[in-house]
Amino acid sequence: MKHIRTFFILLMTVMLLLVSVSAWAMPPEDGIYEKKDGNGNVTARMFIITLSGKAAEAPNGMSMETSGGAPIIALQALDGEGNITEELATSYSWKTHTAGAGEKGIRLRGETLQNAMKQYSKFTPEIFSTAFGQQVEFGFVDEGKGKAYHCSDALDGEYVKNTGATNHYPLSALLYAYEKAFNFNAFYNNNTPANNYARADEQEGDPWHGDYYVLNVSSPKQQDMWTVTAERNLHIVMENHNRDHRFLFVKNDYHGDPSWVGITWGSFTGSAMTSTNALYLHRHVTLNAPAMLENPNTFIRLMDFYSGEGPNAITTNAMAVLLEENGELMELGKADVGDNGSIRFFKMMGRASIKGEGVRIRQAPNTNCAILGEKDTGYPLQVLGFVQETGDAYMAFKWAKVKLDDGTTGYVSGQFVQGVDTPYN
Repeated sequence: MKHIRTFFILLMTVMLLLVSVSAWAMPPEDGIYEKKDGNGNVTARMFIITLSGKAAEAPNGMSMETSGGAPIIALQALDGEGNITEELATSYSWKTHTAGAGEKGIRLRGETLQNAMKQYSKFTPEIFSTAFGQQVEFGFVDEGKGKAYHCSDALDGEYVKNTGATNHYPLSALLYAYEKAFNFNAFYNNNTPANNYARADEQEGDPWHGDYYVLNVSSPKQQDMWTVTAERNLHIVMENHNRDHRFLFVKNDYHGDPSWVGITWGSFTGSAMTSTNALYLHRHVTLNAPAMLENPNTFIRLMDFYSGEGPNAITTNAMAVLLEENGELMELGKADVGDNGSIRFFKMMGRASIKGEGVRIRQAPNTNCAILGEKDTGYPLQVLGFVQETGDAYMAFKWAKVKLDDGTTGYVSGQFVQGVDTPYN
């Protein structure tokens, strides 16, 4: 009996120790840390970043959000003139209560880094991973300080937090977050190469690029090309592929003050860049119809393009806010966005009611299916969005997908719905 009691005492002691270490083991604090030489010159920076907000999932179930206690750590080495000479980005994995490792990540150095700093020069980030027998290490013992080990001669050493630093996050942080979520197998030696990239930011005539990374991306394996746009402190990351603009990550305070429009739209005139219009529409929806973006898989599609004539002509992008769920494409709203900053927005979801007598609630978006019930003018319902008629190939969203207050889900022809901006109102 004594031995059993001793065993349980030891077991409880170990469990209490584990709980106390876990409680003490706080993640590295977000911010910018600096490494300085004997003369006080900054020779390297450490960026610790936690991405928290709304994030779309990749096919493998991952997203660009950082998991709890595993922030991104990005390192940037500088020469005597402040030029970037090397970058590394990884995520922090706990090993002890004061130390951890980066078990997978990317490097930019040598010719790869040089091309990453130029416009339209293709480069491929270098991948490292424990699958390749490579990792880097970090230590966080004293508050406001961090140490890097086994990164490189230029990056190793002690860093001290600079609470007044306002530097943009390095390009490597974006590349790591994007590759890790959307090219996951590249980190695990599964015969999948990293994507190819080329910077296309800060182009003349497009001033909004000054606050954003814009990357042309191509996949050697898929033989495909697309674009990734990201605010330089990673408040938003948008992917443009075949006219679809998907928001892979949106930080909760992205549309704070000063707003995106205040910074960039005021100087944006005379161009009709679809990516800019998609960002502008996303902001408009965030402020005026936030429920439309509750599902992070909501995306914006360019539906049409109108060019005016004459010296004061306005070019307009006709765009739709869409969501694909369970194989069904729903239109949640639409907008005409002009290159002069004008926007005409239609919200096609929310509380509504029936318009007409004996209106049929259908089991599917067509007239050849089962009838779930008949309702009269004023009967309340929730419009989830508009869908195509079964078999329709012309992108005409004429059927409202509705949810009744008793939980029943069905479809109603859009002409019999009132209270939202339907194609017929």
